[in-house]
Amino acid sequence: MDDFVQERPPSRSAKKRAAKAVEEMAARLVDLGDADFRRLSLTGEIREAIEETRRIKSHNSARKRQLKHLAGLLRQDEDSTQVAEDFLTEIQQGRQKEAADFHHIEVLRERLCDAEGFDAALEEVRQNLPQVNLAKIQRLAESARLHNDRRAFRELFQILKAADSEDS
Repeated sequence: MDDFVQERPPSRSAKKRAAKAVEEMAARLVDLGDADFRRLSLTGEIREAIEETRRIKSHNSARKRQLKHLAGLLRQDEDSTQVAEDFLTEIQQGRQKEAADFHHIEVLRERLCDAEGFDAALEEVRQNLPQVNLAKIQRLAESARLHNDRRAFRELFQILKAADSEDS
């Protein structure tokens, strides 16, 4: 009986959803920053279409038409679509990691500037960021905690951020 079961073609709604997803991906490709765009490993007609769309600055019908054209090219070339999708996912994951790292440094700074959490936070710095000058960290944290020194608070963050980026 399984021999007679046929795969149904995708419904019109499913096709429309897929087309809309490709159009959104095309728009994200066009909106990439210059540095990210240079790293994009697409070539040929698709890259040219992206470059052409990027040159259209106003969000008018010409840009929309060009985006639709780009999406059509992407739908025809599954390999390029996969490359673009993987690239955009990689960028998104990188941004999420940067945000998480930034948040972790902020929390660590807050703990260093808190009298109750200071010892545990300093031990974490000692273990995870051995290149940091602990005496300076202690001095800045104390100044921020006792004197509400905003400059010390900012400098503490900068030191932690620099040490974390060296460590990564």
